[in-house]
Amino acid sequence: MKEIIYRVEVNTKEQLEQAVKIDDFQFIYAPIRLLDGNTPDKFRIIAVPPVYLADCEEKCAKRLGELQSLGFEHGLAHTAGHVHLLKKAGFKVHGGFRLNITNSRAMEFYEEQGISDAVLSLELTMSLAKGIMHNAPVGLIAYGKLPLMITRRCPVKDGKPCNNGTYCGGKITDRKGNELEIICSNTCELLNPDRLILSDRQEDLSCFDFAVLKLAYEENVSEILDMYLESRKPEGRLTRGLYYRGVE
Repeated sequence: MKEIIYRVEVNTKEQLEQAVKIDDFQFIYAPIRLLDGNTPDKFRIIAVPPVYLADCEEKCAKRLGELQSLGFEHGLAHTAGHVHLLKKAGFKVHGGFRLNITNSRAMEFYEEQGISDAVLSLELTMSLAKGIMHNAPVGLIAYGKLPLMITRRCPVKDGKPCNNGTYCGGKITDRKGNELEIICSNTCELLNPDRLILSDRQEDLSCFDFAVLKLAYEENVSEILDMYLESRKPEGRLTRGLYYRGVE
């Protein structure tokens, strides 16, 4: 079984500060709001623009240009439009799971657009993901509270946009009593109450070029990475996503 290459997607300043100190991460995905000239390890930072650009594309393009001039080289594309935006700003483009690459033709299309690598769709089963034909490296989201829904307004701020990329201090409770955390930027992501965990599925993860640990508000980055490096399955509630059951 080949060694698994890990990447991490951070959401807070504290997580980024921890992640850059961990050499085991090949790349660190970080929101552009967290990045500036003082950010270390720019060579392995993948800058993540907002998901929704309809009302901030010009501002985002300017910000990406500033980051590129500061030495950042890599950017994450959520959509085909992001691919064009990042290439225009001079970034090496990495494809995110929101590109929804679910088959070999989709992967071929984005390779033709010039992406360096891609995270495959969360809707794929493990067997289908392993069957995607590709030339560029491909990976999976292997850990995290996955987004259930994206809204334009914050449901715990009286419908007003937060636009600060921080936790609002409240939670949404669903009809089953589950508490859903929220990530705010220019959109608000409602997160699954259960974490996707594949730390004990090393054989499957080793079939891909890399695995991404996607963080929400976890406080200890090393603790999560160690769980994967040691192939430990934690106690308590978890989910395997759709990787072993498919879309129902």
